[in-house]
Amino acid sequence: MRRIVLLVLSCSTIFSSFHSRATQLQPQTGLWRSQHQVLVNGQDILQQMKALQQQMLAAVPAEQRALVAGMLPKKDLSTAQECLTAAEVALLKTPEQWLSRAKKDLPRCQLQLTGSTTNSVSVKGQCQDQGGYTGSLQGTVTLKTPQWMQMNMQGTGQYKMPLPGQAQNGDVQFTLSSDSRWQSASCAAAAR
Repeated sequence: MRRIVLLVLSCSTIFSSFHSRATQLQPQTGLWRSQHQVLVNGQDILQQMKALQQQMLAAVPAEQRALVAGMLPKKDLSTAQECLTAAEVALLKTPEQWLSRAKKDLPRCQLQLTGSTTNSVSVKGQCQDQGGYTGSLQGTVTLKTPQWMQMNMQGTGQYKMPLPGQAQNGDVQFTLSSDSRWQSASCAAAAR
């Protein structure tokens, strides 16, 4: 489960950073909040992971529940906050510069641009054991306004580990959707 989360977070980080790098329409600097949905073979994997955690806690004796709860991740994986600085916005402005950054963030994926407009970029590629995933990857990120960005990615391949509700080491089709909205000019809330 951790590996799919790492792949999802890597992809969402890369694509959430897109809005600062690949378009003529520039995003606002400051705090952004993203909502993610990850479907694996049509099933919402993040919700399944949350349900498994709740089931696990319910099965633990009451006197041990607080201890076990303390060991589980407290962060909701379907949401994320990220601070976008003026330096980040200024650093990468073209699709090619963004692609270079994406390649750094996903070193085990061979990525290429498949298209771009003044407010979107599309990529495709092949990943070799990136966070446990080997297979294809393609997607588009669109900056709707300086305060709103959407990302949609798809892929077909295999995971090296079992996923909730999935056969171990089986073929998977995934879809990652993200909706990111600017929250404030200050990133102080992200540090909390």
